[in-house]
Amino acid sequence: MKEQERKQIMEQEELKKECLEYFRARQVYQKLFEGMRKKYAGLGRLGGTVTLTGLTREERQQLGGFFQKDYTENKTVTISGRLMEKALSSSRFAGISWEDILEAYFGQPLEVTKEQKIQADKEREAFFRDFLEKRQEDRGKHWLESTLREHGRGYSLLLQQYRENPEELKKLLENVLDAIEKLPALSQEQEILSGRPELLPVFAAKITGDPHYFDQGTAGERLLSDFLESSLEKEKREPGSDRQSLSAAEYKKKLFYEAGILKDELSNDVLVYGIRGRRKNGELHQGIQGFYEAREPLKLTLQTLGCLGEIRGTEGMPVYVVENPAVFSVLSQKYPENTFICGNGQVNLAVLVLMDKLAEHHSFYYAGDFDPEGLLIAQRLKLRYKDRLSLWNYRKDLYEKYHSTVELSSERLKKLENIKAEELQEIKEILKRKKQAAYQETMLEEFWLPEKRGDH
Repeated sequence: MKEQERKQIMEQEELKKECLEYFRARQVYQKLFEGMRKKYAGLGRLGGTVTLTGLTREERQQLGGFFQKDYTENKTVTISGRLMEKALSSSRFAGISWEDILEAYFGQPLEVTKEQKIQADKEREAFFRDFLEKRQEDRGKHWLESTLREHGRGYSLLLQQYRENPEELKKLLENVLDAIEKLPALSQEQEILSGRPELLPVFAAKITGDPHYFDQGTAGERLLSDFLESSLEKEKREPGSDRQSLSAAEYKKKLFYEAGILKDELSNDVLVYGIRGRRKNGELHQGIQGFYEAREPLKLTLQTLGCLGEIRGTEGMPVYVVENPAVFSVLSQKYPENTFICGNGQVNLAVLVLMDKLAEHHSFYYAGDFDPEGLLIAQRLKLRYKDRLSLWNYRKDLYEKYHSTVELSSERLKKLENIKAEELQEIKEILKRKKQAAYQETMLEEFWLPEKRGDH
């Protein structure tokens, strides 16, 4: 078994464990699941309704929490198989099927008559076969065939949607597969020489007539994301990959961005000083040039970054990346001939897109806060850019001089277990021992550029 497959299985098992803990901690689900298990045995699938009576107020509240309904005044509560599918698909356990949940909950396979199971399997297989036969050979069809055959990413969602409403699933698949075929960066029909990615609402409206069809959390967005992750991402969870450098939400934005779609074109940005940029046709970006000549910082959105083919900082000099805006501001004023980037306490997609483009011509120095989250950011960037990035000012004497008196929580300190970078071990051990952070803003007088002073 490949390492990536093993990790995916482990992640799925961890999610299932969390799911079981949730339902077992709320006794009312024992009653509901017993009822649904009986319905399943009779139907060969999740369906029908279960009516619960004699519930306490607490039990009605427990049901309301998962199903997002107010049952507090109900004498009886009726839960349908369709409602269960809908609630599960919008929960954090969406990657698990009810069959898996019920079997794990009771510790035994769901019972169903052989005839019913055979019939249910035949009907489902016929549904997908008929749908696929009507599709021409294209990327979307190949992905769907592979997902169904190998039970790949998106398979559980497809089954959920099928059980809930096969006809609606047909419309969903038509829209998603059409979207796959027309993704700007993958479609030969699209003019992308201008380098301007397409806004997600515009793309959605063009494909489906609904600008919100691929909004975050919708079935359409989830299936399209599944295609992108299985088809575009090669690195997966290798050290320094985008999977490690970005949060789950930012990683998804990155996948869409690579496909030529902007999910968050304006709020996803990066603060930068001292750069010049050229569009993909080689033309100088006059707006960025204006800020460069005026020696003023600017915020670059993903929309602007997507238009650029080349970005350069100060010729022959490294680029300095800091975590905090105050440090960024002081350094850019103190060293106006240099290039600076501010991560603003996080590594979002805009930061990485900018750094990736700059990495073609420059090396980096990175400095951040001396706290668990700051060390994690530093490590992610070091893994990503390797020898092209040096960690800057991560020194014991600076910590001893500038550490705060605020105690770090045990939850935050636990994050230090993930710090493996050799350059960060000394600071990691001090943090574990002292349980106090040190922040960039207090160290401003220590921020000399390495080439100016010779210290890192």
